[in-house]
Amino acid sequence: MRGAILIVGSLLWDKKKHRIAWRKNRLLLDEKIHVFAPIRYGRESGKNDNKNYTMVFSSNLEKCKNFGTAYVVPLKNKCSKPFEDLVNEAEQLSIAENSNENGDNKLCKGNNSKWCTIGLLLNPKIEKEKKDSLLKKWQQKLIADNGLKDYKEYCINNEEESILSEKGEILINWLTSVNPNNKTKLNEFDFILATCTKQNIKDYPKITELKDSALRDVREYFFNNITNGITTFQDREIIKQ
Repeated sequence: MRGAILIVGSLLWDKKKHRIAWRKNRLLLDEKIHVFAPIRYGRESGKNDNKNYTMVFSSNLEKCKNFGTAYVVPLKNKCSKPFEDLVNEAEQLSIAENSNENGDNKLCKGNNSKWCTIGLLLNPKIEKEKKDSLLKKWQQKLIADNGLKDYKEYCINNEEESILSEKGEILINWLTSVNPNNKTKLNEFDFILATCTKQNIKDYPKITELKDSALRDVREYFFNNITNGITTFQDREIIKQ
């Protein structure tokens, strides 16, 4: 099996040592593919005065065709032992998601309140029997990591459905490349892993709120995303505001 990581935020550009090492050791960055993705700012992250909005997947965006852009980055290693190697790559992604190199490798992160789940997106070309088998094992792994009790909560109140299934599958369509010439490359992947961060606010922020967040954020999450090709359908309005 051949896999990739869908990166929708700071994992692509953050300069923390453990993230640099993860990108260098696990990914083929030079082969990354720019894709359309149903992402937007929908989680409040940070503490006290340093809070800002970060990325989430949103089920409504596909219906409205309000796509942002992100990157699918191929994994260096092929999965010769399909499930075991897939889990290993997911755990490496989990480690990279930590704020420092001393964090855990659980696929569902957070103690009493989970803030993310490593989700799995499978290529539609995979035969049903194989897909069902992988998802059953994936579900068991996530449950073992104390996850999936909250799978319905990966959405905002007015959205019809969560972006995450009860088995940990990411409920979006197979990704489309910004450059149509890369369609074949995308279809070569059997699976894509991604960090699904959970919405923790009642409503998606207004443009003015996103603007204020971007300007006060010392980490410059919004500006670093744009500089590195990670965008949302609202970015132009945020900049104009």
